[in-house]
Amino acid sequence: MNKMRCFRLVAVLFAGLMARTLPAQTTSDNSWGSAALPSPSSSAVPADDTSSSTIEYQQTRFAPALDGTGLISLDSSAPNHLLLGATFSGGWDSNPDILRNGVASQFYTISPYFAIQANRPKSQYLLQYQITATGYNSSYSGQTLNVASARIIENPTERWNLDFQAKGSYGQDAIRFMGAQQTVAVGQVPGTGPNSASYLTNAGSATYVSASLDSTYRMSARNSLQFQFANALSRYTGYLGSNSIATANISFARDLSPTLGTSIYEQTSHYYGALHCESFGGGVGIRWKPGESTSIALSGGPQFDTRKCGIQQGFAYSFSMGTSLSGKSQMYVLSGRQPATSYLGPGLWQESVSGGYQRQVTRVGAVSFDVGYLRSDAAKATDSYRATYYDCVYTYALNHGLRGTYTYRGYIGGSGGSRIDRNLVMFSLDWTPGRTLSFIR
Repeated sequence: MNKMRCFRLVAVLFAGLMARTLPAQTTSDNSWGSAALPSPSSSAVPADDTSSSTIEYQQTRFAPALDGTGLISLDSSAPNHLLLGATFSGGWDSNPDILRNGVASQFYTISPYFAIQANRPKSQYLLQYQITATGYNSSYSGQTLNVASARIIENPTERWNLDFQAKGSYGQDAIRFMGAQQTVAVGQVPGTGPNSASYLTNAGSATYVSASLDSTYRMSARNSLQFQFANALSRYTGYLGSNSIATANISFARDLSPTLGTSIYEQTSHYYGALHCESFGGGVGIRWKPGESTSIALSGGPQFDTRKCGIQQGFAYSFSMGTSLSGKSQMYVLSGRQPATSYLGPGLWQESVSGGYQRQVTRVGAVSFDVGYLRSDAAKATDSYRATYYDCVYTYALNHGLRGTYTYRGYIGGSGGSRIDRNLVMFSLDWTPGRTLSFIR
């Protein structure tokens, strides 16, 4: 059986090397060309899209593709279509189960992808699903991870906008590190979110569900009122209990100019599950769009926790910036300190910072670098957590909807004073027929 798995791994890697020798002639659906970088066009859970604001109320929004290939445009003029794809990967992982004394192994993964996108003059719908199955050439058993998401945007009237987002996953938590990159939309730039650095030892199977609903009403040409409700739940077979947080936010925004806007907000969070307490706060925000391809958002203010929480958060903030540096490169920065219940369990709040740079280096190839840091303070019996994530990716387009990707990922982190390292090197062959993404990572 081990010989068969080794043969599969060698076959995947050999396919990647052979594909690299194909003539660099691309068709319109996988050519870099003008599609390499996107053209111009509050903290919430899930944070898959940081682009919503009063300034961009009537502009195209983007959603991250679950297969890690970039962003999908939520444009009402786009035709209804079915999105299909698959990823075949093989490589080496130094610590597949994220253990203190983990044993390295070669591996392979198979990840089919399905999505449906439907658009109407006043509505946009995007449903996605991906399953990742793994195999190893050592004593590790095969594992699976299922991920699904939904995005629905409705405009009942010219003044009223509704935006619903939901995402859920179930399976072995350790697989996330070798699966599709966990992308978030930073304006029009694909970035890596804080969950890329959140892993627990001996977590087993993980269930994670998050959803949010934004309701924005434009009171006048410059003023808008927004209500937001979000909820997140996480549960592990390796730990007792479940962890959840519900957050409600109300804000008033005013556009000072076509490119500059301000806002004030009130935020309330309720922890339930392993932790029972509340958090209250408010603050001010600013959103600036200095250029067609640059967006900057900053908000923050005091945040107070009830006595049951045991410790005080003090303040909360969120920052995001995405920009195109030239016609062939772009970068992003994300940072935040927010009440959260994520893959880490019942942390009272979560501090994170991440950034990345992406550049087209040939007519059909691009390179990207990402780094992220995550910190979560202890709540009750949960140990404080610190971790750093980094990666380097080289991607090149091939014929017939194919692309090859060489990836290195690294992780250093842990809780309770322990340190766990994990390194991964792999080659992936992605098949995404008929798709034009805003940026092919």
